[in-house]
Amino acid sequence: MTTDGDHAVPRVEILPVLGIGELRPGDDLAEVITEHATLQDGDVVVVTSKVVSKVEGRLIVLESNDPEIREAAREAAIDAESVRIVARRGPLRIVQTRQGLVLAAAGVDASNVARSELALLPLDPDASADLLRDALRERVGVDVGVIISDTMGRPWRDGLTDAAIGVSGVTALSDPRGRIDAYGNRLETTRVAVADEIAAAADLVKGKLGGIPVAIVRGLAPTGKLPDDGNGSRELIRGAEDDLFRLGTAEAMASGREDVGWASGVAPGLHTDAVEVITAISPSDFSEAAVRQAFLGFLAARPDAMWRSCVPGHLTASALVVDPSRAAVLLTLHPRAGMWVQLGGHCEAGDHTLLDAAAREAREESGIGSLSFDPAPLGLDVHPITCSLGVATRHFDVRFLAMASPGAEPVQSDESLDLRWFPWNDLPTGSSPELPRLVEVARSRLAL
Repeated sequence: MTTDGDHAVPRVEILPVLGIGELRPGDDLAEVITEHATLQDGDVVVVTSKVVSKVEGRLIVLESNDPEIREAAREAAIDAESVRIVARRGPLRIVQTRQGLVLAAAGVDASNVARSELALLPLDPDASADLLRDALRERVGVDVGVIISDTMGRPWRDGLTDAAIGVSGVTALSDPRGRIDAYGNRLETTRVAVADEIAAAADLVKGKLGGIPVAIVRGLAPTGKLPDDGNGSRELIRGAEDDLFRLGTAEAMASGREDVGWASGVAPGLHTDAVEVITAISPSDFSEAAVRQAFLGFLAARPDAMWRSCVPGHLTASALVVDPSRAAVLLTLHPRAGMWVQLGGHCEAGDHTLLDAAAREAREESGIGSLSFDPAPLGLDVHPITCSLGVATRHFDVRFLAMASPGAEPVQSDESLDLRWFPWNDLPTGSSPELPRLVEVARSRLAL
């Protein structure tokens, strides 16, 4: 690999690291690697994500190895680790994880662990790669690259390959655009996922059944120095605006129907769920009863009421997220409204219920996968807004209550100007006018 954008080198070696054995939470992975391998400057150490997950304690340990209990736990873990369902066929789910990866089953794995365990992906694979690289440098004084790999399928291609989910000390994406090839053509679009190629090559000696979780790829840095742009693996994840295949089949079909305003007049199942959920709400006073009736009247008039393409207005779903101590709420500074509000947004294809929509939005905007929800709404609100539709409209917002799990750390999304916890009794200046009332209802629901 060179610094001029060309990733090819004359020769590489792929060396398995033998004798590592079983690793458990708290084990020193760097120490184990240096005990069983001789490293050189410019080597790339490729570690399967399962090993990193084990030493970092990213395991779900069950009290039973009953297959039904394990499968139920696996499904729950997939829900917690997912922010968006891309495609579904039978029990198989392709999802986007909190790390931004698109994987089968959110990377939740039942292989190469005890029958009473499940392995989750590392919380931050790039950070894990950084820590391992620093630890290896400290122990043996060499400068290596580290890649954390995981197994992935690919659209239109059968079979699995390993790909990089965490990268440190090596440029993940080679970019020779602008260079001239041997025939005088200027390269315009070619970018090479070098980190994925290294991860796949390393798996030729690691395999899936041989108990070899670490390999060394040598020869990529003839000068002993690997090119490193410092971006980790983030360059490998294609942004939504450039992804022509972002939507799964169900999402694409629903999006197409949304674009034509549900011209057929046939309401989706989500519409039916909204009617049922709102009908079940018991208003506490005349004002709430009137708002509830307005929702039901609008739904009755508009089969397309769930989609943002409905110009007169459309239903949205939001969630007031409460911290584990029940002392604070998580609020986002909304870029269009310019106010602090609860998390939430538009319904999308793939949302089967209003609660699905609220949960997806809350997980996407908070970065917290482990949220639990009260299925009964906290309340309803109608407010005028110019949203992503681009014209003045109304949001018929259905509001839910969510609880964050202990240790949950919110991560600000690109849909927010800021994201913070605020105490119940100290809401920020510039909050939405409806927020104090929503907070009081939530406190009453929690008997605080």
